[in-house]
Amino acid sequence: MRALRLPFPQRFSMATFVLAGVAFCCSPVRAEPLLKALPAEPEAPTSLETPEASGGQAGTETLRDRVRAMVDAMASRTYGGRFIHIRGDQIDLMRVVHRQVDGERVELLVSENGEVREIRRLGDRCACLWPERRQVMLGDYPNINSRLSGERFEAIDDLEDDYRLIDLGGSRVAGVNCNLMAVVPRDDYRYGYKLCIGEQEPLLLRMSIYDEGGRPIEHNQFTQVEPLDSVELTFQDELLAGLESDFEQIELGGEPVEQAPIRQSGWVVDPLPAGFEIRSRSWRRNPVTGQYFEHMVITDGLATASVFVEKRDGDAARQVTRTDQGMTMAARSVDNVRITAIGDVPSATVEALVENTVRETVPGDEAGEGPSGE
Repeated sequence: MRALRLPFPQRFSMATFVLAGVAFCCSPVRAEPLLKALPAEPEAPTSLETPEASGGQAGTETLRDRVRAMVDAMASRTYGGRFIHIRGDQIDLMRVVHRQVDGERVELLVSENGEVREIRRLGDRCACLWPERRQVMLGDYPNINSRLSGERFEAIDDLEDDYRLIDLGGSRVAGVNCNLMAVVPRDDYRYGYKLCIGEQEPLLLRMSIYDEGGRPIEHNQFTQVEPLDSVELTFQDELLAGLESDFEQIELGGEPVEQAPIRQSGWVVDPLPAGFEIRSRSWRRNPVTGQYFEHMVITDGLATASVFVEKRDGDAARQVTRTDQGMTMAARSVDNVRITAIGDVPSATVEALVENTVRETVPGDEAGEGPSGE
């Protein structure tokens, strides 16, 4: 089996390739608009808080209990089915099998439209296989693409300052009765969500995302789902089990380093958008150029964005864009350092992150001329 590192041409940044690789690994395939084919009730343009029937009367604590049960069920139960992912004119039809082995989540996704591909998850690692290309991409599990998963809602008890929970009554998804609820942001720095959680088996049957204006921008919904008594996946002990020897292995991202390069350290995000905090920060090394870049994960417990700080030759214009995968990205350059923010968040959030990522002022350096990005 051949192994290689994904090359990074100098006209692209390291962060761009990391992000593009993860998105390419698990992104939907492009197809004609199919919003009308979504197996769900039609919704008004500003329908985040609109119940499908008469609405419900469950209080906030009851709604939290439903989310907690869903998070546990999506992690620990064994189930299988098919789901649809729609965002703009992109569509993905996937078959899924999920189980837990020795405390680790094991999941298999197989595409049912577009190019044949298979996505394997074992714990925190992901492998995306293209049998026709004889390629496999390896990397950390891209949680931002884990759409019908309870993981993003694990911090439901800590979200009260930034989100409201609203009971929207009962509904049905894939022939299963479920409780519909809205997770409504209190400001414009985060998106809203609609969740439908099964009544008997508290699986997440539907998750829709709404922009800061309350307009639907993404739908994820099971079209078929069923609990399974037991299932065995070939890779539940070894991620690449059964892979033929002629597959080309491509490792996403750079090489992790234990200590930040002294000449490139000293960047902070200050102030952070209200309610957000830095969950983690790590340094990696581009194996092609030898240059280092820093990756900071920013979150409010539900919404998540990444900030990359890396050395770049030349200047880059300030820009805010939406990627093909629906994420929002902003970038600017400070001297020879490129700052990029990307996430499944509104443009105001990534703009604030980029604008407020600055060199840390050190004692005796009131002018803020911190370490240069080399």
